[in-house]
Amino acid sequence: MSLSGHGVGLGALIMLISAVFHAFMTLSTKQAKDMLVFRAVSMGFSVLWLSPVLFLFPFPPWGVWRYLILGSILVWAYNMLMIAAFKRGDMNLVYPVMRGAAPALAAFIAFFTLKEGLSVITLTGLAIASLALIAFAWPEKGGAPKMAALGFALCAATMTASYSVNDAAGARLAQSPILYTAWFFVLCALSLSATAVWMRRDSWRETARGEMKLAFRASFFNVGTYGSAMIAYSMAPVAPMAALRETSIVFGAVLAALVLKEPLGRRRIMLACLLASGLVLLQVGLHL
Repeated sequence: MSLSGHGVGLGALIMLISAVFHAFMTLSTKQAKDMLVFRAVSMGFSVLWLSPVLFLFPFPPWGVWRYLILGSILVWAYNMLMIAAFKRGDMNLVYPVMRGAAPALAAFIAFFTLKEGLSVITLTGLAIASLALIAFAWPEKGGAPKMAALGFALCAATMTASYSVNDAAGARLAQSPILYTAWFFVLCALSLSATAVWMRRDSWRETARGEMKLAFRASFFNVGTYGSAMIAYSMAPVAPMAALRETSIVFGAVLAALVLKEPLGRRRIMLACLLASGLVLLQVGLHL
């Protein structure tokens, strides 16, 4: 598959937009009282916004459905692991590890499954970016990492890397990122809603009503971050695009400072600069 420089540049810009949306989505998840029910309700709203696509576009080819089904399973697992990690650790510990480990894993998986070659410069930039992102979660002086939270976060990163590669292949095969996105959200909404109803049972309706307002707002971020990512993946190699999406950690730190009144700190500013240098190397390596 030939990917033009123009396509890669535009894909990078779209993926940065996806990263901003992802940061807002994660902030909303952290603010939810019941994260499982919140995720289920927000997915339901997302399907509502995408419903015209289900009727106006042709039904996906049968070959695409294996990617849709596998992707929905991986995202279901990601949500369960994310919730487990958030319950055991703060967002400023869990989120950077959860997102920062994913680019290196995505590069590894894409290399073997999608046959995407990566130059030494690209790999160097990918490594720097990934290390900078993981360093966001490194304990401050005198602090101690929470092993259970980090374990769940690393498992969630594995799911992120896996569904990034799977969905990139599925969107390319479907030849329509928005069509793939619409049916993907249908499957994810069904699996998360079934899980939430089963686990909350009698309290499901009352809890869902309490999460309705926040979930409504977050649903736009759901569609925005995933839809933008699928468009970017259809235009450029998976591994560098996955790394760009992980800049959501930087945007998340800014949102935490503005909304949750958490200090950004000199350490995080330095790490953000290191991350930016890694992303520059990624783009240079792509265009050599």
